[in-house]
Amino acid sequence: MIKHAIFILLLGYLSFASLNAKAQNNISYVKLLGELQYLISQKQFDEAYKSSQKHYKYLGEPDFDYLLGVSALNSGLSAPAVFAFERVIEAKPQWYEARLYLVKSYIAANNLPAANAQATLLINTDTSPEGVKKSARSLLATSQHKQRLTERTYDQSIELAYGVDGNVNAGTSEDTILIPNLGEFLLSPESKSTDDNYIKLNYKGRYFHPIDQRSSFALGVNTDWYKFNELSEYDRINTNISGRYQQKINDNTLWYLQAGITPLLLDGELYRTESSLTSGASYQFDKQLSVFGALSIGLMNNTFDEKLDNSFYTLNIGASYLSQKWYQSVSANFKNESANIDEGEFNARSISGIYYQINALLSQQWQVSAQTGYQWIEYQDEHPLFLQERSDNLLILSSSLRYLVNKSLALQLALNYQDKTSDISLFEYDRFDTNISASYSF
Repeated sequence: MIKHAIFILLLGYLSFASLNAKAQNNISYVKLLGELQYLISQKQFDEAYKSSQKHYKYLGEPDFDYLLGVSALNSGLSAPAVFAFERVIEAKPQWYEARLYLVKSYIAANNLPAANAQATLLINTDTSPEGVKKSARSLLATSQHKQRLTERTYDQSIELAYGVDGNVNAGTSEDTILIPNLGEFLLSPESKSTDDNYIKLNYKGRYFHPIDQRSSFALGVNTDWYKFNELSEYDRINTNISGRYQQKINDNTLWYLQAGITPLLLDGELYRTESSLTSGASYQFDKQLSVFGALSIGLMNNTFDEKLDNSFYTLNIGASYLSQKWYQSVSANFKNESANIDEGEFNARSISGIYYQINALLSQQWQVSAQTGYQWIEYQDEHPLFLQERSDNLLILSSSLRYLVNKSLALQLALNYQDKTSDISLFEYDRFDTNISASYSF
């Protein structure tokens, strides 16, 4: 009997001691929360964070984690803040203020997709207060703006090539020509095909600037400088500068407007300038198949001979197919060039062409590409010297083999061939150009 009474008294004492310890612990926890809240209200975030770090045993308690996250975020420590608020919303999914802080923490940590997802969730949750939704919309706009800023890119590359051009001046292989009513004439060396080796330096630069989730602007520069070994009169600098605005109409359709100018300097002097404005669109059927089309208008101004000045328009349509290692495209275009003065009507012409291109990734380092095209060129007035309307056909073949040394450096072998036939023999030629180059992207 006595033993039983002692056991009951001992059990009661232990229960009382346990409840007393738990009460003391609760008092300490509540006191800690009060201290952290006070430090945060006084904007003493570093002190609040340091104090919370000493009580890691409370990690997992939503109220403690919330205050830990607030102090960490305002101390510039985004990672601990993210972990703290993730624990809070896991325990209390409807603590909307904690979710707002989680969005802020994701933004601070540059985890912008996660920030967008959490903000969108708050906006689309029916039970979230209107004030919370308003704050979430503001945070979503901030996150998306920051995401666009991080997507701004500027890419550059420099290429140095050594090559041989088998027909620098696109001259004929004929020795003589027959001119109606005048007879046969011996051609000068300047009119006949001439080969020479050259060095080419190419620079490409492109700046991409997102405007919003669906639209963007891009600025591009592409310039070639050719230096020939002997025929210095054909040394040239050809530069294209373009600005492009594009917008996604929906998930499948892209529309763009592009303006460009292309000056050509020949032997150090401005030879001609081409200006153009292009509007185009593409439609993506799926991840592999797409179709595209574009309409261009422009002007060609020749500095040395105004009879070569013209206005033109071009229509281009095509389709492309992309697989894991292959890219293929087929296109057709029509270009009409109208002379700007009556004396240049014999240079007015229409050009119809079809083209096929294929690129293949042979391995992680080897790439091969090839293109073929055929053009029908019809001149719209009688040539003043040969007294007939000129008609030309042009075959274009090109291929390249590219080796990627590393992410930035590449070596390439390129082959280009043109064969032009005409009903006036002076304008017939074939041309073979081969070069080897090294390019560096940065």
